[in-house]
Amino acid sequence: MGGCDAARSKPGSLLTSRPLGPTTLGPVKNKKPLIGILTQPCHTCPGKSYIAAGFVKWIEAAGGRAVPIRFYASDEELYRIFKSVNGLVFPGGLTWLWLDAPYVITARKLFNWAVQANDAGDVFPIHGTCLGFQLLHILASNISRNVLLVDTDSVAHPTTLKFWGNDAADNSRMFASMPVHLRDALESPEQNIVLQNHMYGMPPAMYTKHPVLASWYNIISTSMDRNGTGTQWHPEKPPSEFGMLEVPHSIEAISVSQHLANMFMELARRSSHAPESKEEELALLIYDTCPVFSERFETTDEENYDGPDITYYFDKPDHPPSGPDDSLHKSKARAQLQQVAQHPDGFFLG
Repeated sequence: MGGCDAARSKPGSLLTSRPLGPTTLGPVKNKKPLIGILTQPCHTCPGKSYIAAGFVKWIEAAGGRAVPIRFYASDEELYRIFKSVNGLVFPGGLTWLWLDAPYVITARKLFNWAVQANDAGDVFPIHGTCLGFQLLHILASNISRNVLLVDTDSVAHPTTLKFWGNDAADNSRMFASMPVHLRDALESPEQNIVLQNHMYGMPPAMYTKHPVLASWYNIISTSMDRNGTGTQWHPEKPPSEFGMLEVPHSIEAISVSQHLANMFMELARRSSHAPESKEEELALLIYDTCPVFSERFETTDEENYDGPDITYYFDKPDHPPSGPDDSLHKSKARAQLQQVAQHPDGFFLG
């Protein structure tokens, strides 16, 4: 979950923080997991919403299959897909996470259903990367992004992780079974295999200021940006994103990406969700949508620092439900960010 694990195994939790292993997960219930990916709004791209192909490839590399979940789908359609897939990815991207935005409202429905399922013993994992990592904290706390997030200098920034405490990694699902040499590589400034690519981050002190966060998640790692701060990172990019020169492609970066995908998919295999028929299963999959070679055939908006090499676009391009006026939200956000810019912590959740 991009630098944190769910903290407890009682009502209100998504997963436990015990080390990953066959004895702690329960029996495998399917060997061909379907993983939903929440689409994000298009503003200047040729579709109503999109998914970066890197997330699809990351899922496939661990033996899963990707299912697009349109953020503007009806409640009936959302729940039908939720009951058909075995896990969910909240991807990275450039969407504004206002509490009253349609994207966040849809994510909250999926999040709440996942919590209810896990509380009932129905395993359903969620993975959040970058923006998705931030989204998980906003959904768990119901606290505005303007309060939780601060400015960082971490666009196109390959760096390192610092594991939190003496045993945070040993007790986490993400890193407990990771080979020692890969953990060492994550911390090595000579290798810099952790790609940070974001404008906002969340200081660890937010866990003290807002105890609800610590009741949901355990901090596993932190990271530094160019000014001494940093946040969540992108394990899906090293194997399949080549347009950004800063993306690391070493064997260690690829191996870390594969390890985290494998850990996520092992949880998804414990989910009993399934489509009602083979025909529905095939209709859900992303493969009816042709990917676009974005890096070659598209001109990316100059403000888009996260443009993927290859992209899946969905539905006819129009103005999707973007929620409350962004300009009003942005002016409020700038005022609040000025108040927290000089934060006492020099590092952020990694």
